[in-house]
Amino acid sequence: MMRFAYIIVMVFTLTLFACESLITDIPASRLPQVDSKLVVQSFISPQATRINVVVTESVPVFGETTGKGGVVRNAIVKISDGMNEAIVPWDTASRLYSLDQTGFPIAASKTYYLNVTDGRRTVTASCMVPGKLVIAKTFVIDTSFSNNSFRNDTAITVKMTWDDIAVDTNFYRVRASMDLEYSIPEGSSVQNFKERRIRERFNFNWDETIGRNDFQSDGNLDGALFTSPIGRSNLPQAVTYDYGSGNKFTVFPKSKIVSITMEVYNTDENYFRYHRSLETRGNSDNPFIEPSLIFTNIKNGLGCFAAYNSGQLIYQAR
Repeated sequence: MMRFAYIIVMVFTLTLFACESLITDIPASRLPQVDSKLVVQSFISPQATRINVVVTESVPVFGETTGKGGVVRNAIVKISDGMNEAIVPWDTASRLYSLDQTGFPIAASKTYYLNVTDGRRTVTASCMVPGKLVIAKTFVIDTSFSNNSFRNDTAITVKMTWDDIAVDTNFYRVRASMDLEYSIPEGSSVQNFKERRIRERFNFNWDETIGRNDFQSDGNLDGALFTSPIGRSNLPQAVTYDYGSGNKFTVFPKSKIVSITMEVYNTDENYFRYHRSLETRGNSDNPFIEPSLIFTNIKNGLGCFAAYNSGQLIYQAR
């Protein structure tokens, strides 16, 4: 037994020495000198009310990181359709560059160009807005109930279908939101406690299904009927307030659906590839899988400038 324990100790010691020998200090002079890059993210659409552009800067893997990676406020951001050009100004409230579409409308089937510079770095990109609208053909709205050890959840579910645009190569994204009216508690004491009705918008989250999620392409499925995954939006739960001395008040939300908006984005390839690369990167929990690169179409920088055309179908509740 003692001999076995001795062997174990020796193996453990040799392993430590082996691991330590793999660590090598590399002088800073031998590390690659990579400067910070501008990172631009903007998704334009004829249906959006504003053109929004987020400008940040990357953090180099090697070297000093002080002051890097933050929002860039001093950039000059320009958007053009090849003939007309507009400056997208900085918006302090939203901490991004934003321009109302009344000053520069985005149109389907047009190509747009983005130019961003902070004085020492300049990046450019272009994208074309898809020309055709795709609207949900059928939809199913239902409820689901989940009972777990933490809380009981009642959710509204939605599922939709749409026809693929034949001939063209197409990329799609589905989105849905629900306008809900419900009650909330208001007041800080027994004397002024009351219920108040409010209206709020809730987004649907999509179930992950093999081969089918909220991003889909018509590769080998040209002209087919597409089906979305199931989207879920949890309803507000009852809230109990205890003011002491046996004064407990439970507010039941008494939720009422006002409307559900279902959208099918007909996106360009840039939009699709960028978001799918983000999903792939985010779902890679295996440490032995080689990291995947995030798609970019920003010349001399990082990020994405892309476009989509959103077809909406609104269900009005009775």
